[in-house]
Amino acid sequence: MKITLGDILSGRVRIVVRRRRARRKLAETPEVKRLRAEAKAYLPGRLEELAELYGFRYNQVRIKHNVSNWGSCSVKGNINLNLNLMRLPEELRDYVMLHELCHLKHMNHGPEFHALLESVCPDHLALRKRLREYKLI
Repeated sequence: MKITLGDILSGRVRIVVRRRRARRKLAETPEVKRLRAEAKAYLPGRLEELAELYGFRYNQVRIKHNVSNWGSCSVKGNINLNLNLMRLPEELRDYVMLHELCHLKHMNHGPEFHALLESVCPDHLALRKRLREYKLI
């Protein structure tokens, strides 16, 4: 379909421009600073251990203070981990990191992803349920 200036001016075609959402700057409280320092000291090393143990290869790891997720994995193989993981028990931290490592091979939550996650973390369903008891700050 070819759109002309006349279509736009007549109102038959509407152009929608999406604005970028403003990023909410989270307060860097003393607790957040402490968690960030702990996370930077611990999480990259533990992620590397788990990746080596299960044969995963990732590009970079970053520590973030997200309000909506515990971790994420990009198509470029970069893994982001939330500094709030330091508030969780060790087995839940490992579960989140293994979950993100599995996304390196399957960038979705389909059957292959869940089969891979099951092979590296047999109790992942119970751990996922426990993780829901915690809230991000």
